[in-house]
Amino acid sequence: MVVRSMPRDVQWALRAAREYCSRPQWSHLVFGVTGWLLCSAAKLCRVAGAAKGGHRTSLARFLSQAEWAADMVLKAVTLELVRWLRPRSGEGLLLLIDDTRIAKRAKRMAALTKIWDHTSQRFVHGHIVVHAAIVFRGVTLPWSFELWLPEKYCRREQLAYRKVTSIAAEMIGTFTPPNGVKVRVLFDAFYLCASVTKACELRGFTWFSVASKNRRISREGRGQSGQLGDLAAGVLKHRSGHVRMKRDRGWRWLRIATIDGRLKKIGRVRIVFSKRPGDAWKKVVAIVTNETHLAAREIVSIYERRWAIEVLFKELKGSLGLGSYQMLARSGVVRHLHLAALAHLTLTRHSLTAAGAQAQQPHKDVPLPKFQTRLVTLRAAIQRQQIERLIERTKPAKLRQRLRKLLLAT
Repeated sequence: MVVRSMPRDVQWALRAAREYCSRPQWSHLVFGVTGWLLCSAAKLCRVAGAAKGGHRTSLARFLSQAEWAADMVLKAVTLELVRWLRPRSGEGLLLLIDDTRIAKRAKRMAALTKIWDHTSQRFVHGHIVVHAAIVFRGVTLPWSFELWLPEKYCRREQLAYRKVTSIAAEMIGTFTPPNGVKVRVLFDAFYLCASVTKACELRGFTWFSVASKNRRISREGRGQSGQLGDLAAGVLKHRSGHVRMKRDRGWRWLRIATIDGRLKKIGRVRIVFSKRPGDAWKKVVAIVTNETHLAAREIVSIYERRWAIEVLFKELKGSLGLGSYQMLARSGVVRHLHLAALAHLTLTRHSLTAAGAQAQQPHKDVPLPKFQTRLVTLRAAIQRQQIERLIERTKPAKLRQRLRKLLLAT
């Protein structure tokens, strides 16, 4: 199917981006996102062919040469969707920070560097992308993508070099939540550093992370200090309790224990040691937070929601071609990432609109269908809209009736 006119569902989902684009750019954006949703693989030749039947060079110029702010477009669409959900004062919002590594075989692609690929367990050439996502009422929304630039590349291009943790701290510092909404920032052990935690505290956000076993803690009231890995076994043996935690497939038992203390350069924290009853002691997880008044079970429950960003990466990479870009220029690579995120947001907006008033109930997670189900539903809606527009342009009434009966039946 070749889409010749801009689908209403896609235009409605991206309408917040209209003010950031000229008329030709708006057309490229809508058709680009539509082709992304129809093709999945996100190869430019297939995307351009599915949307408007054009050539890939026009879409490539839009991604690499046109002047439009992809980051502002993504944030505007995300914030508009959050406002549509009507957040109430006192509700909670999660800001998830993580990075993904994308291996590339190209030789001339900008900002390539040698990275460790966790999937293949070897060193490859590729990119590191720092990503922030929002979880609100159980719905995961992409918020920001930034390509980490190697120090050698920055010197050659005369750019300021920034560490991955500095990029994450800037994402937190520039995050603009709705008024009255409580923000909690979740990240893994790599981002547990002074720059990231300070950025959270300056904005009045609380944070949750896991800590490496070699981190040292000074325990309150005892004047003792030691590594978390050495303390975990003793704390769990003598101070732990068993709790049942809800999972996607039923309930599971966990053994948890809590201590308070101070981490160097970070400050006062509460640490929850967690382990499954049958697991080995080396599999103990230490969850750290600056919300020291929370119970251990609640801390574990909150941090487990960080898994949502891993699911988002799987959906973006597997079904929307996040890592299959072919652009050589840095601007083209970054805009490819944002276009994949905009396609994901369009899919989410379509599903939330179908949920109706249920999506706007405060303090309740929105139950959405599985990703592939949502994708098939939106594709069917786009196809139906194209057929209806074709039928509307047919003048004889009898022919319109026959076309509607034949085309919509298929």
